[in-house]
Amino acid sequence: MNILFRTDASIEIGTGHVMRCLTLANALRKKGANITFICRNLQGNLAEIIREKQFDLIMLSEPKKNVFIPKATSHSDWLGVPWYADAAETICAMKDMNKDISLLIIDHYAIDINWEMRVKKYVKKMMVIDDLADRLHDCDILLDQNLYHHYKDRYVKLVPKSCKQFLGPEYVLLRDEFYSFQPSQKNGDGSVKKILVFFGGSDPTNETKKVIKAFQQFPPQDIELDIVIGNTNTHKKEIESICKKHTFCNFHCQVNHIADLMYNADLAIGAGGTTTWERCYLALPAIVITVAENQEVIAQTLDQLGAIKYLGPKESVNESDIVSAIQEMMNNPLSLQQMSRKARLLLEGNMDHRQNLLLEMLK
Repeated sequence: MNILFRTDASIEIGTGHVMRCLTLANALRKKGANITFICRNLQGNLAEIIREKQFDLIMLSEPKKNVFIPKATSHSDWLGVPWYADAAETICAMKDMNKDISLLIIDHYAIDINWEMRVKKYVKKMMVIDDLADRLHDCDILLDQNLYHHYKDRYVKLVPKSCKQFLGPEYVLLRDEFYSFQPSQKNGDGSVKKILVFFGGSDPTNETKKVIKAFQQFPPQDIELDIVIGNTNTHKKEIESICKKHTFCNFHCQVNHIADLMYNADLAIGAGGTTTWERCYLALPAIVITVAENQEVIAQTLDQLGAIKYLGPKESVNESDIVSAIQEMMNNPLSLQQMSRKARLLLEGNMDHRQNLLLEMLK
């Protein structure tokens, strides 16, 4: 069975789309599928990581500067080229493979029904991974692993009636490393000794530095920060230099053991996105600062449920806000324990639901 992924990573897009596709690709490969990624050559792409995971990769051409891109979706610019040019290149890539494509999986905010209708006749089945519910799709399967109010109804008018929808965090795509931990065996007493700081692979606005500077305002105490960044982080050298100056900072770049770091942390400070569900699965309480507009509603919902502490979008959060939030957490161990339990409950039954999704994809 030949399965294609059309997704991208860049400094602007971030790394989350490709990373969750890699998780899904790995699960499908274990079921016997042959996997190929199709990605555009954008600045900050994850081609090296895709190849390291031993997946086939077709790179679409690097975009030319000052190309006019019609506004077909709210994120059209993320393709780097007009949607019809991207569709044409993708079709050419599939024809060059000279293989029957059983399933094409699209994880891209810049792709909508226009692109999908043009490409669909070259594949047996099409699946879309989305979070926004802001555009029409012509697909057979849709996955949105996030939690919103009335999330079961978000795509009713956006996909064909025949489309099978998998909605909610019970379908979240977690890497195998997370399933090796048993959060119920973690004896969290609500004290804070280790804090994980992670704002995704790229963190273009350097929220990581903001958190470190905020923590410098605390009096000396027995607390460690695990600082995690990705290789595409343009502030990598600066963050590493800052960490070397402070004994309370442990610097980690492009790690393969984030689940271990989360499991051993008492509190996390970070962004929304897929990392939200990784933290919830491991019952890790979190202070969240959103770094993209599409993260805000999810963060607000989880805050209302008591599963996280949401401070707001990055533009409105300063160092003193972070200091106050950390102090509040440290002074209320019972509240921290309750947040941990509420977060974990959101992903009950995840393994069984994910298995049902995989079976549908492989039909």
